[in-house]
Amino acid sequence: MMFSLIVAIGFFSAQQYPGSQPDGSRLAAILKKAEGYCRRLENAALDFVCLEEVTERTRHFTPTTDVYLYDYQYVRKNQEMKEERKLVSVNGKKEDIRDSPLQTVEFRYENVLFGPVGLLSQSWQAYHDFRLVGEDTLGKEKTVVIEAIPKPEFHKPHCYGRIWVREKDDTVLKIVWDQKSIENFRSVEEWAKAHEAEPRITAFSEYGLEKNGLRFPTRNYTENAFVGKDGHKTVFAEVDTLYRGYKFFTVETEIVLK
Repeated sequence: MMFSLIVAIGFFSAQQYPGSQPDGSRLAAILKKAEGYCRRLENAALDFVCLEEVTERTRHFTPTTDVYLYDYQYVRKNQEMKEERKLVSVNGKKEDIRDSPLQTVEFRYENVLFGPVGLLSQSWQAYHDFRLVGEDTLGKEKTVVIEAIPKPEFHKPHCYGRIWVREKDDTVLKIVWDQKSIENFRSVEEWAKAHEAEPRITAFSEYGLEKNGLRFPTRNYTENAFVGKDGHKTVFAEVDTLYRGYKFFTVETEIVLK
């Protein structure tokens, strides 16, 4: 059963759902600065390459593990975007397939770089309620954890969840996506119910590399599992994507006046 982690990065009119301001001056200050960070990310001129290593494990009948290695290139200038993958190896065997799609069977993902934009940009904040749920340390970085929940009147499918924000500059280090926000979750839930089980989908994106004030993905992970009525967890499939070997040719961001 394939499902997708598709991060929304489109724009909507903030006036549709005015809502109330988040409670607490600390949260309000974080959201305001995070809005500026997302603006820089949205408008940045970018040109970089990296290695994208995708490991997919499936356990339906015969357990299998496949490792796909891509040369990944992303270029954006003047709002024009070009994304390209070249498949360079499968399970260690060399390949040379240009303009290759993702080869994964169980999962697909898009727009991981812009995950923060779909939650914390000015246009998207208006569609969510936010609350501070704690503090955490990622590596040596102190962060606050914010939960984003779509407003009841907003029904457009998109991903949401909990966001790890470095408060000193309000950049995003990690997002854990709520399983209910993942595409096709309803069908996963129905399958689980028919088999007297509950879905346990784990999905997160990590932004461990910083360049010119922007953070870039270093890991994107999704696990599809179910918990039976006996409490036993069965993992059906997982995809673990690592990004490494970044080479930057252009990272230019606009200056945001505060």
